[in-house]
Amino acid sequence: MTTPTIDATEPSSTPPPSPRRPSRWWMAAVPVAIVAMLAANGYRAPVFWYQSGLHHEIASGDANTWVQVSENYTDAHGDTTRAYSVRLVGLGGADTAYTQKFGDDFTLKDGMVARTVNLDFSADPTQPLKNCALTLIDDQGREYRVGTIFDDIGPTTTVCVPEETPGPSLPIVSTQRRGVVDKGEEPRPREWSASPAVAVPEDARFVEMRISFEYPDYVTLRLPR
Repeated sequence: MTTPTIDATEPSSTPPPSPRRPSRWWMAAVPVAIVAMLAANGYRAPVFWYQSGLHHEIASGDANTWVQVSENYTDAHGDTTRAYSVRLVGLGGADTAYTQKFGDDFTLKDGMVARTVNLDFSADPTQPLKNCALTLIDDQGREYRVGTIFDDIGPTTTVCVPEETPGPSLPIVSTQRRGVVDKGEEPRPREWSASPAVAVPEDARFVEMRISFEYPDYVTLRLPR
């Protein structure tokens, strides 16, 4: 019969390792992360504000004076420049009838009138000048617009160009060519006039008008005081 072997090794006198305390580095990192998050949000807020309104004047001039404009922008093909000249001839008379952007006429509420803005333009026929917006500003700083996609009244495409020959559209995909009009459409003339109407209070006194194609850039045309 075999006698079993017994391990007589002495137990180790080294005490077992103490349990590890949970790392606290993250506790110190939390304030830093919060500060970084707030800083990032603080950076995005002014950028969004700047890009969502008229905050960058690129040219200006007085009424009855030609103003040359050169505006950098980006289309489907990359960076390019929009170039044109504009002259504010003046404001037309007031009318209580107004035309919606889909062509339906309606009567403005009491105290409101439609004032025409008489403009002269000059530009190469290949320049895309559709989708401009006009903003009238009165002596109290109030703004009245026509032409933006956010407005429910007035045209949104042909505010600054002839309705029948508006010229080329902005390329939004790379397969579209720059400066080419739609099939069957005549080129836009090199010089033309536009008289869009803006719904405004009857007693408003206007001091300037702004033309914009893309936020934040705009052109200021000052009216006589």
